[in-house]
Amino acid sequence: MKSSEVLIRRLTSADAPAYRALRLRAFHDHPEAFTSSFEDESLKPLAYCEQRLSEASSCIVWGGFVGATLVAMVGLERDARPKVQHKGLIIGLFVAPEVARLGIAKRLLRTLLAQARESGLERLALTVTRGNLAAEKLYLDMGFRCWGVEPGAIQLGAQRFDKNHLFLNIKAP
Repeated sequence: MKSSEVLIRRLTSADAPAYRALRLRAFHDHPEAFTSSFEDESLKPLAYCEQRLSEASSCIVWGGFVGATLVAMVGLERDARPKVQHKGLIIGLFVAPEVARLGIAKRLLRTLLAQARESGLERLALTVTRGNLAAEKLYLDMGFRCWGVEPGAIQLGAQRFDKNHLFLNIKAP
């Protein structure tokens, strides 16, 4: 399979069942990578995902599809408060392992960056679990820079994971 065989598009409320399933898979398989937990998210009704993917949401989510199957996702959250409307937060990037290494994450991020620029955002931020080398490399290769590390940001039982905080200035010259 080639990356070009993967369709990248914005998700809508109609995609909520597939989106919910992929989110739960990500949270279950990689609990150290996400602030949300499988346990909490699995209790939320499908309507939560439908609202999150609606036009009225402060979050835009893109998905990568192989045929009709959602295999990857990434979100962009924008705060409504006036003092921080110039920046967005990248959330929930996940690519199913069976389609990893095809450049899908980079395509999703490029789509997100184009939308962010078009909508007037000037800066993007994200966090990545320290030690997730593939994700760290992807973000750094795309121009993100680390501005700090939050020690013990994620706790799973007795184990804690640090989070790298990254940013990218995207304001057009």
